[in-house]
Amino acid sequence: MSSLDQLFYWRGIADSYHNYRGEYVKVPHEYRVNLLKAMGADLSDQKTIDKQAYDLDVAPWTKWMPSIIVSPSFGRQGFYLNVSPAELKTLFQWEVSLEGKVVKKGSFTPVELDEVGDYLYQGERYSRHFHVITDLSPNYYSLTITAEGKSQTSTLAYVPKKAYQPEWSERGERIWGTIIQLYTLRSDRNWGIGDFSDLKLLIEKTAAKGAGCIGLNPLHALLPDVSHNCSPYSPSDRRFINPLYIDPEFVEESRTLVSGESASAGHFAALQKKAEELRLTDKVNYEEVKKIKYSAFELLFTIFDDQHIKARSARAKEFFDYLQEEGEPLQNYAVWEAKNNPFLTDHDFDRQVVFHCYLQWLAERQLEFCQQHALKLGMQVGLIRDLAVGADAGGAEVTSNPNLFCEAAAVGAPPDPFAQQGQNWGLPPMDPMHLRETGYAHYISLLRENMQHCGALRIDHAMSLMRLWWCPPGQTADHGAYVYYSFEEMLGLLLLESYLNQCAIIGEDLGVVPSEFRDAICRAKIFTNKVVYFEKQGNWFKQPENYESHALAMVDNHDVPTLASWWVGSDLALRDQLNLLEEGISYEQLMKERYEDKCQIINMLKHHGLCPQHWQERDLKEEADQALVFAILKLSSKVASKFFVIQLEDLLLMEDPVNVPGTFKEYDNWQRKISVNIKTIFEDKNIDALLRDISEIRKS
Repeated sequence: MSSLDQLFYWRGIADSYHNYRGEYVKVPHEYRVNLLKAMGADLSDQKTIDKQAYDLDVAPWTKWMPSIIVSPSFGRQGFYLNVSPAELKTLFQWEVSLEGKVVKKGSFTPVELDEVGDYLYQGERYSRHFHVITDLSPNYYSLTITAEGKSQTSTLAYVPKKAYQPEWSERGERIWGTIIQLYTLRSDRNWGIGDFSDLKLLIEKTAAKGAGCIGLNPLHALLPDVSHNCSPYSPSDRRFINPLYIDPEFVEESRTLVSGESASAGHFAALQKKAEELRLTDKVNYEEVKKIKYSAFELLFTIFDDQHIKARSARAKEFFDYLQEEGEPLQNYAVWEAKNNPFLTDHDFDRQVVFHCYLQWLAERQLEFCQQHALKLGMQVGLIRDLAVGADAGGAEVTSNPNLFCEAAAVGAPPDPFAQQGQNWGLPPMDPMHLRETGYAHYISLLRENMQHCGALRIDHAMSLMRLWWCPPGQTADHGAYVYYSFEEMLGLLLLESYLNQCAIIGEDLGVVPSEFRDAICRAKIFTNKVVYFEKQGNWFKQPENYESHALAMVDNHDVPTLASWWVGSDLALRDQLNLLEEGISYEQLMKERYEDKCQIINMLKHHGLCPQHWQERDLKEEADQALVFAILKLSSKVASKFFVIQLEDLLLMEDPVNVPGTFKEYDNWQRKISVNIKTIFEDKNIDALLRDISEIRKS
């Protein structure tokens, strides 16, 4: 293997893949070279290439251990180390610590241990040996090896065999709930955007109907220019929360403003008046919402500073404890926000930093309240959070980790019927080499932060645990290739965080997924994601009883049409209007295929005794009414899957999509609100009856 081939191998750049048709595709050599350069590799001369290949292929054998060892807490437990021939009979001391306390220790000579690998370089044979350590529960440990005056410390991650399994799931129960885009919620009190108080109300309304969960969009912090960067899937930083979800009136400091005790009470009242206008719009006016909310946040922060920080109150202590717990990542984020999103009128930089920390604290507390409220009301899971696959190149997460993210490249997807040149999502990927060299610290932080205050976490594009399609700089996505990550380690750490945080995992596995990936997440007891539109056996929709049990099932989501839209074909008309249809396939052909699908649905409804009487012989080209949509939802709720969730849009027969994949400025994505207030939804007697029926179906 040449030095260049070694670089391709160790940097994970694949030489081939199978496309959406299952056909083998060879990746051109120059495509792989371009990605290698995007990773920062220096290919200027052979000597430089040889040195980089040595660093990746040979140098690891000259070190006892990598920065992290991911070991199963089942089967063969322990750690491995590399030694030179001169060290084979050396006496090594080892100790394993947990939170500073030694829990196990011992000694060994490598020659006495099982050899599990070797490497011959310039006549010298390095060998890898495995030392067994038993009876350690899943956790992160510190492993220190000492010999002949030298020592090395690594992280020893003992990972479980499977993800955390909720008790209700282990008992074989099936639950239902709703999935929402939080910003779309309407109420008679929010500030023009759905917030955590709206979420609290939705929890109360759905829990009363027997719901066990509410699925959320990613709550990640967005870029400062939110009006042009409002996608929750292209955030500034996935470790932190979008402050626009904070309800200013649910903050303790607001009492001073509402009571009139503060000189700023009039200003706060004026902001509330403006909020009344913004809550009437059909789309979220991010620019205006941010103006009034951040103005309110400044008033709240001033009171907090005066009454608590300066007075060193118990509430201030809670805040400073939070700062200490969150540590450097929060500080770096707040500094980035202070530089790029200055809002306080006094322009004091240090105060700006504390202000942005304060907002994160408020957001955390309100989200935590929602989850605890859901559990108190009897929800089995409560909130399901969502972790986006990447972050924007110009945001806090990427710019504060410049060595980890390859800003020259972008995550995307290979060519498919809807995108002949592939897709470029504009999100810089993490470099698998640097990820591993840093002991997966950032990845672990992402998982840990997003598992807070929820009962389950959905991993968007879960294939990223194994591989990502990298798009090269300056070229279309079809000039890219798959870059592979250490799947065993990435998956193991996901399972460990799931176990430690008692958080179930849902892996979004739609699209082209290798069988080895599906097999692995199945063994790991990760819930998969099933969308009714795509669940077919041959050309026929799956019967509900044939759905995978360990899954989250739904009729639709934010990337596909609502039921009412799907039935009438308005999604196809919109895609045709936006020139987004697959090349060579006409709108008329797609409508014909859709009609055939609708015939199948009607026959399934008849088979299950759920078809409304007036749809028995009705023209299927007519718009869907409430009776038909609700019958389809009821049929879908019979799925064998442990989770079943409904979009609020389907309860309201809404057609307008919240997002049209493949568009940017052509459509106002991530802005459309639901059509009515939350309270109004649950005052509808037919909706009430449907949800109670679904609750009974899921119990049966």
